[in-house]
Amino acid sequence: MRYEEIGDNVEVISLFRNGRQQPIKFRWKNNVYVVSRVNGGWTSDLGSQKRLHYSVCAEGPDVYELCFNLETLDWELSRVCLIG
Repeated sequence: MRYEEIGDNVEVISLFRNGRQQPIKFRWKNNVYVVSRVNGGWTSDLGSQKRLHYSVCAEGPDVYELCFNLETLDWELSRVCLIG
C-alpha cells in the first residue's frame, strides 16, 4: 500500500440529501470512477477556506480522497491510496 499526493481538479457528481452531500462519481484524467462506497468524511480549513473531504472507493481496491472547497465550489482529488 502506498499513498500518492495528486492535487488535480476533478469533476464530481454528488447527491445532496437531508442536508448532506455524497459523491456519486468523478472524472479524473478522462476516466470516470463510480463511487461504490463512501468510507468517511471530515472537514478542514485552508486559511479562511473550509473544505469537505471524502474517502471513497470505486472499482478496484484503491481509495481516493476527494475534497470540496466550500468557498470556490471546486473539487480536487487530493490523494490516492494504492492497494496492492
